[in-house]
Amino acid sequence: MRNIFPFLLLLLSCSGITQPAQKLVVGYYPGWRWYERNKLVTPATLDYSKYDVLNYAFLNLETDGTLSLTDPWADKNLLLGPINRAVAPAQYDQDRSLGNPAFHKPGKRFSDFAHKNKVRFLVSIGGWAHSGSFSEVAASAAKRAVFASQCNQIVRLYNLDGIDIDWEYPGYPERTVNSGDKQNLTLLLRQVRDSLDAQEGKLKRDLMLTAAFGASPKHMAQVEWPQVSKILDGINLMAYAFYGHWDPVSNHNAPLFPPLNATQSGNSCSEAVQNLLDFGVPSIKINLGLAFYGRTQITAGPAGLHVQSMGCADTVAFANKASTPQYYEIAARLSGYDYRWDEVAQAPYLTGKAGKPSFVSFDDEKSLALKAQFAKSRNLHGVVIWDITADYLETAPGSGAIASTPLAAAIRRALSSASSAVPAVLAGATICVFPNPTPNGYLQIFTNAVDRARTELTLFDTKGQQLHKTTFLEASHRLDLRALPAGPYLVQVRRGSEAPILVRVMKK
Repeated sequence: MRNIFPFLLLLLSCSGITQPAQKLVVGYYPGWRWYERNKLVTPATLDYSKYDVLNYAFLNLETDGTLSLTDPWADKNLLLGPINRAVAPAQYDQDRSLGNPAFHKPGKRFSDFAHKNKVRFLVSIGGWAHSGSFSEVAASAAKRAVFASQCNQIVRLYNLDGIDIDWEYPGYPERTVNSGDKQNLTLLLRQVRDSLDAQEGKLKRDLMLTAAFGASPKHMAQVEWPQVSKILDGINLMAYAFYGHWDPVSNHNAPLFPPLNATQSGNSCSEAVQNLLDFGVPSIKINLGLAFYGRTQITAGPAGLHVQSMGCADTVAFANKASTPQYYEIAARLSGYDYRWDEVAQAPYLTGKAGKPSFVSFDDEKSLALKAQFAKSRNLHGVVIWDITADYLETAPGSGAIASTPLAAAIRRALSSASSAVPAVLAGATICVFPNPTPNGYLQIFTNAVDRARTELTLFDTKGQQLHKTTFLEASHRLDLRALPAGPYLVQVRRGSEAPILVRVMKK
């Protein structure tokens, strides 16, 4: 199967119409969002001009390899069109079977709306709540065959342009039935790809196979990237949920660059992308994940960035989905917070006014446009949004009238701009030294740059005496300060022929 994404022309399956290749905007639409805000965001009300591919989330994987619906009422009404109660059997809207088009009103499937607007439409299988059977199914040749056959079935049933796999996560201890998830994931994807290839000739159109992956190093280590990247048309990098209310110190949900108080290497968008590139994944296969939701935390004292947290979300200010409020919920509460921008992480955050201990990490138009420009500057294939419904703002709360989609609009503008200008923060190498101060004696040096270059690192004491010197070619390097006494030090980083950068660090 050829790689669909890098084509000079992107062939749209709904017709013979073509459009110029561009950086893709992929968006997830969770079926359960259909109910929210009195069904404000539906297939009929979506602004399709903001997206190129839509992934409907999620279908469930059973232990025998078959697929089932997670919410029969919503899934059937959305994927097959409104149920025709005059002909549908009793309990049809409650059983978890994949559905029958004969029991639905024609022409109003989600895919019909998408195709009329020249947008590709896929169904995503799995997600956090529905990934429990992947390990078992992937380990069995017979069950992999059943799964691939089921994928073919839903392509025909829902008139899809492909399949998206969201196994969360291969090798995850609580969901692994054996130690072979890493290899079995490759076998599973290969089986699905082969089955889609066989169906393309019958349908006379290309079918995509994409998959979502965790962005942390521990999740990336559970994937055979050289093989998987060749099988997939797109890799949706879930570059969010790096930090949250579970952390002892307040931090960003999805920082572009490592924050000063980063507690783990790899917990930023730029590091996650670089790690994939280091695994040999072609940049043109990567879609950078963008979060249309935030994270809240209650802090021990007045709210701030990198301050002690109480380990819980703010259920007072955000009673609905406190740990992951959607953007429209955050936007409605901005007046109760002070807006701040972290120049190191290139991310916004909110702190409660008058010392209120409420911290909110989120993405806005500015940060998402910057991430989109980052994707362009690194020659990624595009971006992927979780989830698109969070961006739909009403003219007034409860009005039922959509006023704007500011986040999606900002992303589309950034990706579609003909200007070759790159923001200064993305133009050169950004040197990140973290955590600073370091509590355990280790410092991580991350060089975010488009190209590779020899990097020279020198450690000085505050009197200018050289204590250590090394060079490296990798984007990331770990510096061990454990043998040194507590106190301040100076780290000098010189990349290639560029001017050196001097960072003052503190060892506790």
